[in-house]
Amino acid sequence: MREEEGEPSLVFDFDSTLVTVEGADELFARTLAGAPDREERVSRFRDITDRGMAGEISYEESLRARMALLTATRAEVSEVGRALVDHLTPSVLDARMRLARQSHRIWIVSGGFEELILPVVEALQLDPERVRAHRLRWSDSGRVAGVDPTTALARGGKPEAIREARIPRPLWVIGDGATDLELRKLGLADRFFAFVENRRRPEVVAGADEVLQSLMELPTLDGAGGAERSQT
Repeated sequence: MREEEGEPSLVFDFDSTLVTVEGADELFARTLAGAPDREERVSRFRDITDRGMAGEISYEESLRARMALLTATRAEVSEVGRALVDHLTPSVLDARMRLARQSHRIWIVSGGFEELILPVVEALQLDPERVRAHRLRWSDSGRVAGVDPTTALARGGKPEAIREARIPRPLWVIGDGATDLELRKLGLADRFFAFVENRRRPEVVAGADEVLQSLMELPTLDGAGGAERSQT
């Protein structure tokens, strides 16, 4: 690893990192309200998500499979986006004022949907211009019809999003999935922190520079002077 100078840019994953759940899974579950086979279908959908996050299948394959099943309305997307604010990861909730003070160096790069992420970004007082995620496309009837192919995420996943955003180095990635670890392997990140407060994926942890049980363990959370540690 090259020598690092100055405050690092902090690139956060979103699902199972800033929030405790996977936004797409929650959205799919919302669309099945009242369905007799809801539990079984949601379980299958979540299995696709988990396999992609663990690197068992490619991110592209996981996204295609899930989008083929997702037919949410605009109202359902808005409802789930608002609800995700109530699913902030506990240590993220505790650190929200610290994060807001460091918003000038925080980015969110996610394979999730911008429409679900932005309400949480607003609640955390972070900069919406520093979000890189998929954007939903809509049918004439107002239902999800795929993802916008013009975004960096759609064109080349997180690596393309990082390159296009020209995020200043040194760059630290904090996340729970294989796509976050990939950024380190490709040399697009200087350090990768496997975030395991919500989900611990052994394959991801094995490749990490450090493992975070809580956001409070992240160095420089309060800036160059270092992070305060939780007293609990």
